[in-house]
Amino acid sequence: MNEKCARRFIRAVLAFGAAVLTAASAGAQVPKPMADDSKRDLKTLHETGLRYADEGRYEEAVRVLREAVRLSPLYAPAHNDLGYAYHSSGRYGEAVGSYVEAIRLRGDYAVAWNNLGMAYGASGDYQNAVGAFRRALSIKPDYPSASNNLGTTYYKMGRSAEAVESLTNAVRLDPGYADAYLNLGVIQTESGAYARAVEALTRAAALRPDSPSVYRSLGLAYQKAGRLTEAVVAYRRALSMNQDAEVYNNLGVACDLLGRHREAVESYRLAIDLRPEYGEAHYNLAIAHLRAGERDEALGQYAKLKKFAPELAGDLFGVMNLDKILNAARK
Repeated sequence: MNEKCARRFIRAVLAFGAAVLTAASAGAQVPKPMADDSKRDLKTLHETGLRYADEGRYEEAVRVLREAVRLSPLYAPAHNDLGYAYHSSGRYGEAVGSYVEAIRLRGDYAVAWNNLGMAYGASGDYQNAVGAFRRALSIKPDYPSASNNLGTTYYKMGRSAEAVESLTNAVRLDPGYADAYLNLGVIQTESGAYARAVEALTRAAALRPDSPSVYRSLGLAYQKAGRLTEAVVAYRRALSMNQDAEVYNNLGVACDLLGRHREAVESYRLAIDLRPEYGEAHYNLAIAHLRAGERDEALGQYAKLKKFAPELAGDLFGVMNLDKILNAARK
């Protein structure tokens, strides 16, 4: 048959939102005048509210942090932390309101500007998100989280060059920032800068060796760069930590391209076991069978695809007809 191989790479996952929301310190000094008992109460409320938010007890967090705001309405971190609780519970509009109030009370509050950008971004308002992140960086130029967030927002807007610039700045500011290296590597992979992507993702893997997302993304970068053996190693490392149908599919593609038919077929089958209606894996499995001259097995995958992925089934039908014509011509 012609060299039409398994064709469906998955997109690596960006670490959007990882380690970027910043709550103010619960122990920050409370503005005077305030009685000692009130200060202790406020500190307790902050600590309790943030703990509830971190535990996923969002309604309780909001209730407690609202009380903190009531006790000290002019204390900007109280409004920021209430915004954090709203944001964590998916109430982005209310989060924006709290962050804006924190900034009204303290215009140079870089943490609140960063969090405001996150809330805007979560609600799809990327233009205002960019403005907030830029403001955070104008106040605090050495703010790696804001630079990472700016980069991922540029990426969502389709502004890849600016995304790479911002993420490069984030890792320059914090060489131990694994999420920024991951985001940078994923964007460079999609932009075709494979060598740089491998470099960034290798750094992310060194910083976070227990992350399946990092190794999944590294495998894809290796694969796009034509470094298939290294791609297989990275995919297998990702799968040792998390069974993922899309990674099994990518592993199958790499093995297929290396001529390792049995491993490719096994990988596609494992992908299908995890996700029975995973069209790309069925398609790729059929192609692998065709490569090995196993036409009946390929027809079996075609029959399954017709039921839930008719477009892919049509593509496969065309390839199978071409394969039949080429085989007949050879005879």
